[in-house]
Order: sequence, then C-alpha cells, then structure tokens
Amino acid sequence: MLIKLALGNVRKSIRDFSVFFLTLAFGVCAFYAFGSLSDQTAVIQMTSDQRASVQSLMGIFSGVSVFLAVILGFLVVYANRFLIRRRKREFGVYLTLGMRRGQVAAIIAAETLTVGAAALAAGLAAGVLLSQLMTYVTARLFETTVAGFSLVLSPRAAAQTVEYFALMFAVSLVFNVGTVSRFRLIDLLRADKVSEKVKLRSLPLSVALFVVSLALIGFAYKTLLDHGIFSDGPWFGLATLLVSVGTALFFFSISGFLLRLVQSSKGIYLRGLNMFVLRQLNSRVNTAWVSITMVCAMLFVAVCGVCTGLSVSWNMNQAILEGTAYDATITYYPRGYSGSEERGEGALAAQACDYDMVGTLSAAVPEWGSLVRDAARVRLYEPSVGEGGLPVAWALEHTEGDFGSIANQLFTANGERCLDMVRLSDYNALRALLGKKPVELAADECLVWNDLATLDDIWGAFAAQNRELTVMDRALRPRAELAREHIGDSIGGTVSGALVVPDDVLPDHAVAYACYLNVMFAGSREATQQPFLDALEAALAAETSPEARFFDGTGMVDTVNTALDLRDATGSTTITTTYLAIYIGFILLITCASVLAIQQLSSTSDSQGRYRLLSELGCPQRLIYRSLLVQA
Repeated sequence: MLIKLALGNVRKSIRDFSVFFLTLAFGVCAFYAFGSLSDQTAVIQMTSDQRASVQSLMGIFSGVSVFLAVILGFLVVYANRFLIRRRKREFGVYLTLGMRRGQVAAIIAAETLTVGAAALAAGLAAGVLLSQLMTYVTARLFETTVAGFSLVLSPRAAAQTVEYFALMFAVSLVFNVGTVSRFRLIDLLRADKVSEKVKLRSLPLSVALFVVSLALIGFAYKTLLDHGIFSDGPWFGLATLLVSVGTALFFFSISGFLLRLVQSSKGIYLRGLNMFVLRQLNSRVNTAWVSITMVCAMLFVAVCGVCTGLSVSWNMNQAILEGTAYDATITYYPRGYSGSEERGEGALAAQACDYDMVGTLSAAVPEWGSLVRDAARVRLYEPSVGEGGLPVAWALEHTEGDFGSIANQLFTANGERCLDMVRLSDYNALRALLGKKPVELAADECLVWNDLATLDDIWGAFAAQNRELTVMDRALRPRAELAREHIGDSIGGTVSGALVVPDDVLPDHAVAYACYLNVMFAGSREATQQPFLDALEAALAAETSPEARFFDGTGMVDTVNTALDLRDATGSTTITTTYLAIYIGFILLITCASVLAIQQLSSTSDSQGRYRLLSELGCPQRLIYRSLLVQA
C-alpha cells in the first residue's frame, strides 16, 4: 500500500521531481563517462607510455571524484529541501489521517529510491553513450586511431558510480526522514500559509558593508592583475579569499538598502509592477544570500577552471607544435669548454670549434644517408666579460618596464652570465632546414633570438630601447624584430636573449659551449624514428672509446630528443588538464544550474498566492510574466 502510494505521488508530482531527477542523471552520466576512461582506451591503438598516462589520469580522477561527489551530495540535500517544503501540508494530512511518522518516512524513502533508481538507470545509459564519444576524443588527443567500433562497457566504473550515488541517496533519505520527524503536525498543516521570515537590517550598516564589499572585490581583482594567477607568494590565495568575502558581503548587504534606494525615486518605484518585483527580489536575496554566494563561488571555480584548463591545454599544444619542428635533435657539449683545458686553448678546443658533426655521423652510421634527408648545426657561444661578452645583468638594468615576477627572477638568477651568441651562418642554416629564407645582417647589426613566448615582452623592449650594444669590441644595433625559431626540439624553449651576430664578430678560436644538430628524416617520423635511434645506438656501442661518442675526444652526446617522444611525454599532461577542466566545469555548472532552478521554482511556488491575487485585482498577464522574467 505504501509503495503504491509513493509511486502515485511520484507520478503526480513529476514536475517537482524533474529537477532532482535531471541533476542526478547528469551527475551519474559524467561520473560513469569519465570513470570508464581506462576501459575505453582498450580499443585505442596506444603506446605503453600513453597507457601509463591514462592510468595516471585515472588516479587523479579518483581524488577529484570524491570532491565532486561531496558537491553533488550537498545539491541532493538542497533539492530535497525544496521538495519537502512543497509537500509539508501533504505530510500533515497523512498524519491527520492516522499514519505513523514511520509510515510517512517509508513513503518518502520509497519516493527517493524510485526517483534515484530511475535517474541512475537513465544516467548510466547516457554515460555509456557519452563514453563512446569520449573514446574518439581521447584517440584524437593522443593522435592515434580506434581499432574498429565496439560498444565498451565498464563494470568497474558502473559499480563505483552506484556506490557514490547510493551514499548520496542514503544521506538524502536521512535528511528527509529527519525533517518530517522534526516538525509538529500544526506546522505541517499550515506550511503553505507561512513564509520565511525576512530580517530587516540597519540601513547605515548595510551601506557600510556594501562599500566594504566593493572595496574587497576591487582590491582582489587589482591583486590578480598586478601579480597574476601563477605568481609566487600568497597573492592568488589572498585574492580568492578577498573576492569570496566581498561577494558574500555584497549579497548580504544589498537587500538592506536596495529597496529603500529605489523607494526614494517614486517615478521608478510606482511604475508598473516595480513595487511588487523589488519586494520579491529583496525578500529572495535576504533569505537566500548564502546560496547565491555559493552559486557565485561555484561559477567562479567552474569558469576559471574550464577557461584556464582549456587555455593551458591550447598553449601546451601550440608549444608542442612549435617545439617539435625538427624530427630529432642531438645535443653535443664540446669537451674543450667543460674539460680540464681553458676555453679557447688546447687541441681539443680547436677541434671542437669546427667539428663536422654531420660528416662524422655519416661515417659512423651506415644508414645515415637513407634515414636523414637534411641536418643543420647551431652552436652557442658565451664569451666572458673579459672577452667582450654582454652581461645579462646589464641587459636587465638598461631595459625599462614591468615584465612580471617570473622574468625578473629569471634574469636575477642569471645576472652573472653573459648573453649567448650565435653565428649568422648557423642561424641561417637552421632557417634553411625549416624552409625559410636566410636573414641578412649588416656589419653593425645583430638579432635578438628568443623562443620563450613569456619573455617576448622583455626582449622586445631590450631590442627597442638599446639602440647600440658593445659586443666583442664591436658596436652593434639590434633589429626591432625577434628571432623566434626553436634552436632544437624541446617543450618550453631553449634559447632566450641570444644575439645572432655576423660571423666575423666571434673569433675563429672561440669555443661553443653547446651544439645542436637538428635532423629531418628522409621518411615519416613514425616509420623512420626507431630505425634512426637503433642505428645511432649501434654506432655508439661499436665505439672503442665510449667517452669519445663519435667525436674523437672533442666532446660528448648529451641527449637525443625526437619530436614523437616529446609529444608522447607532454601529451598526457595536456589530456589530463583538458579532461579535468571539462570534468570539474561540467559538474559545477550542473550544480549551479540546478540550484538556480530550484531557487526559482521555490520562489514561484511560495508566491503563487501573490500572483493569483495580482490577477484577481486586474493586473494584465503580460506584466505578471514580465515580473517573473525580471526576477529570473
């Protein structure tokens, strides 16, 4: 009998339960779709490193899911609060007819379980469909393919989703039963005639708090603009705290004087239904300022999280594309620079200056000609102050502007060093490898080279403000434009502030402290990379002197970076950031939309009698509808 009554109640109150149902269904859908990610990737052609990245991502999702489950749990309780308020009189009638409170609680439990089970089933079905779409999105992010179409089901993700939402239903059930048990019969029967109390606040205090709230919000945004989101120190946390407190004070105080402020202008206050609308808004803000503040906070986190996550992912993808312009990069450090001999002296240093890296590798690697289409070497030099180098500290002192804490820290840490220098012939060889035209420099010109986008402003200002530099006893004028090519395959850049100078500026005996040999494969990256690395490794193993490493004692190979390896290594970070941004933003936006919908439904339900009275007094329907639109 009680079950039949509960099912009938759900059927009759389907509109009241719709928000609760949709909220739970969307939540279940998101939980399952993201939780089944590891099972979806079973049909994706991925490397072992990529699969390890997915497993790492799932570990992060597990922790985030607990946080989001708590948020959805609060939403479930909030939604049930609205349902209980709507049906207090109905519960009072049940008690009047002789039902015990335990039986009423059983009806509520049956209703909650019915709606919850339906939402769980619908959410899981939608989650299965969404997970199939995410399979192709994941494959696209990893730049791979799906091995045919197959419907992938994840029992593990389904079980975990059921566990989370069973706990939410249990909390909701305890809340509902406790609410009904706590109220007296007379309060339940008169529930539709009792409105929430509106506490009047002091007008001077409200105005003062309003001014304080605006000051806190303004100072918070100024702090963010001055220090940025990722700056060192407590600035971001301080700004977040200030804007949160300011928002709470804003909604707490505005209801205390907004109505009185508008009342002072009779022309506005007495026009149409403004008097009714303003009192309705004042009552809603006064009684719901806490929930409105929470909605603002969740929207702040959702919007910032989604925008920041997608922006970071986009920037990382751009950095990956720009930083992997070459198929492979071999980094080489001459021993004449870092060994026992002084720079510029000794046989090893002399050999390192003009060492033919391509010729040596061609002889050491028999497959070189068939694997490599073209290659170019770039050498970095760092003359000391005594040799005519330009200190980084000097560059910072002679460049005016506010470039942020990151730039200042970088230059302060490297203030004792001198700016790197690159011969124009090396730079043009690199441009030729990329299919670009060579750069021509006059005898008194130089070019500032920077491949770190975050430092473009400071190096651009340096080139614009310092019209003459004394380098190696030569007066050189920096070009206005910056060189932006990457010196080698890397993520995040490798050269910042180097000077590209005419070849004769650097003496013949100068010793490079680092060399980059950039390689373009003769075939595709996927088909050529592994044979290239295998041939290189075989040649290294065949050397009688491991210390020589192809270079007859003049230096050593430090690293061999390939574009595909760098993309695989950074792709997991990009995908993690993207999915977390979408996951958190999706759940929080659902929560905000549900809370706002419940607030609107609750307000409209409480005001039905008032709107009915307006209609009976002859108020046109269009004005009533407009008042509802303004309040929404």
